[in-house]
Amino acid sequence: MLELYKGRYEILLDSVMKIPFNTLMARSVIVGDADGRVFVSSYESPQSFYIIHSSGMTFLCGDSTDEDFNKGLFNYFHSISNGRKKDEWLQAFPRDWDVVMQRLIDENKATLHERLNFKFDLVKFNETYKQMGKTLHEVISPSIETLFELHGSVVPKDYWRSHERFNDIAKAFSVMIDGKLAATAFASARHDNQLEIGIETVKEHHGKGLAYLVCAKLVEYCIDNDLEPVWSCRSGNIGSVNLAKKLGFVESLRMPYYHVPF
Repeated sequence: MLELYKGRYEILLDSVMKIPFNTLMARSVIVGDADGRVFVSSYESPQSFYIIHSSGMTFLCGDSTDEDFNKGLFNYFHSISNGRKKDEWLQAFPRDWDVVMQRLIDENKATLHERLNFKFDLVKFNETYKQMGKTLHEVISPSIETLFELHGSVVPKDYWRSHERFNDIAKAFSVMIDGKLAATAFASARHDNQLEIGIETVKEHHGKGLAYLVCAKLVEYCIDNDLEPVWSCRSGNIGSVNLAKKLGFVESLRMPYYHVPF
């Protein structure tokens, strides 16, 4: 398994574009919107590859039968080589990789979960959005500096290489309470006409409906700018699943999702 030089990441773009699930974060690494690492089976014509996004989201794709690549991959997961840095949440394509990943599960190095992809339904969104009514909370576009100071499990600094790149193509909406960010919905990736939604609510403000407010505003921004809002999450994240449905998203795909702890 070889680490690919950043200037060569784009040789994987065509392969990634053919994958039949949400790969917007993989594309962010390839084009340099987000930091990350890429490992390949060959520098010139890689048939197997592993893309690591700075958030911990990863994509294992291509030929699952290359034993040299697989050996390097297992050494990486066992922290024998190539310097792992954090927990990873892995999606694989094609399904042949499930056999390879089962070895990690058997060794107690990974656990199997399920990831959901959703498709946006404008009619359903409009039905719920019209019922929202008045709210005590104002939804604003926060400053880039404030956004990148936000801490949490899903925050802009983990999804964007720089303030400048976020400012060029991304968008965010927040609710402020007592002068601090209470909930924020932001573009975690944007490519072509698609914008993937990331959401973070400060723990003390959970259960107040703030996530819906900021996400609905970001969805409205997408509609106004001819963008398709994209939502994906772990099936066990019931809050995210319910919020997606409330926003008009309809489940379109379920797939294996592997957690590889650091």
